[in-house]
Amino acid sequence: MASASALAAGKVVMAGILLQCAAIVVETGGQEKRVTLFYRWMAGCAGGLMLGPALAAPQWTVSKPYPDKPLQVASLDGEATVGRSRFPAMLELACRADSPPLRMSLHVSDQLGGWDVRPFEGPGGLGERRKLKLGMAGLRRGTDSHFAGWYEADGRFVFEWPSQGEFFAWQSSTHKELLVTIDGASRKHGKLEARFTLPPSSQAALAVALPCMGKK
Repeated sequence: MASASALAAGKVVMAGILLQCAAIVVETGGQEKRVTLFYRWMAGCAGGLMLGPALAAPQWTVSKPYPDKPLQVASLDGEATVGRSRFPAMLELACRADSPPLRMSLHVSDQLGGWDVRPFEGPGGLGERRKLKLGMAGLRRGTDSHFAGWYEADGRFVFEWPSQGEFFAWQSSTHKELLVTIDGASRKHGKLEARFTLPPSSQAALAVALPCMGKK
């Protein structure tokens, strides 16, 4: 599933192209020019339709938060659901080659339609006794991990756990949606499930993760 921001960007680009083409046709007189510009309009609109999906496709974003330190981070936008409510989510892979293992983290709003994140915060949080599940839609395989939880400065909540990067081997042309599932603090809260559509190429994320994979 593409991120909402990427889809919005694609729509804005296509709308801009359509408006520009329409303006050219309206403002230009002469039958011959109209015919020529009509074909240019068709070509431009077709280009916009092809460009839109490309902009909307999910992509790993790689960053180095501290230029003088070896920490590298790859992030991917997705969506979290609680019941029928939907919220933006972000998945991060973080690797510091001199301090493995690879760390994965799920970043979500602390306002999840009544799903309480507070019992998962800090030392003694529920993640020390419970496990979240990382899996791939359509596949039975997956991993379970204890996890930590804390608030970011901007108010978002973070669930973090160690990883060996197993999900890279799970991805295929038919299995490309990564799932993170966390049971609520109580049964009435249900499950928090985050979904991330993996890009066709995982090279950028794999380059970040490799120095920490297979290390503890």
